[in-house]
Amino acid sequence: MKNRILAGAVVLVSSLALSGCGYLPGLGGDSHKVTVWLMKGSVSQDFLDRFTASYEDEHPSVELEFVIQEWGGIGPKVMEVLKGNDAPDVIEVGNTQVAQYAQSGALRDLTLESMRDLGGEDWLPGLAQPGSVNGGQYGIPWYAANRVVIYNKDLFEQAGITETPKTRKEWLDVSEKLNTSGQQGIYLAGQNWYVLSGFVWDEGGELADDSGGDWQGALDTPAALKGMDFYKQLQQHGDGPKDADEVTPPQTDVFAGGDIAQIISTPG
Repeated sequence: MKNRILAGAVVLVSSLALSGCGYLPGLGGDSHKVTVWLMKGSVSQDFLDRFTASYEDEHPSVELEFVIQEWGGIGPKVMEVLKGNDAPDVIEVGNTQVAQYAQSGALRDLTLESMRDLGGEDWLPGLAQPGSVNGGQYGIPWYAANRVVIYNKDLFEQAGITETPKTRKEWLDVSEKLNTSGQQGIYLAGQNWYVLSGFVWDEGGELADDSGGDWQGALDTPAALKGMDFYKQLQQHGDGPKDADEVTPPQTDVFAGGDIAQIISTPG
C-alpha cells in the first residue's frame, strides 16, 4: 500500500504538492505517471492545461494525470481506494475529511516536507490546522472560501429594499418581505450543515467537545440550540427542501431561475 498525499479544499496548492522535491515517485529520474484526483469545479480546464505543460516541461520524467471526481459519495470512494495499491498519488479533499482518511494509515505524513519544501512557515494557521492530525501534517492548504449571502438585486429593488440588512433581525424581516407568491425570500435546504455550523459557532456553541477526554456531541447546549433556532426561522422564508442538502438539487441551479431572492454559498 502506497502512502498518499492529500490535497484539499482548504487543504492544497497543486504546484506545491507536486514541487519536484524528491518525495513523489518518479522525480528521481525514472519515468512515472502521477495521478491526481481533483473535485469537479475546483479548477478550470485552462488552468490544468497550463499547469500540466509548465510542470511536465520542468520535470520531463513525470506525466501528470488528472481525474475529476464528484463531491457526492466521495468519502466512501476515497476510503475504498486507499485500501488498495492503485490509489491516486494526490487527492483533493474537504477539510473535514482529513482525519478520517489519515486514520486509514494510507496517507503520507508531510510534516517534514511541509516545512522544508512546501513553504509551511508561510501557511495561514487556520488553513494548515485542518490538515493536521495527531501532530502529523497530512493535508496541504490549497484554497479557502467563506460562504456568503448571494442575492438577486432585481428582486430586492422590486420589493423596495434599498439597503442590505445589517443585523439578523433585519435579515429575517427582509427575507419574510421577499417571500411572496411565486417567489422565495431565501432558498435554504434543511440539511445545509455548513451554514448551520456557522450559526452555532456565532452563538458560542460547538458541534462537539472533548472536555471530558472523549468527544461528545454538543448540539443540545443552549448556544447550539439558539443557532439552530435562527436557522429554522430563516429557512422558513422559502421552500428549500427540509430533508436534503444544498446540492440536492444544486442550489445554484435553482437560484438561476430568477425567482429566489437569496442563497448562502461560496462566491464561486
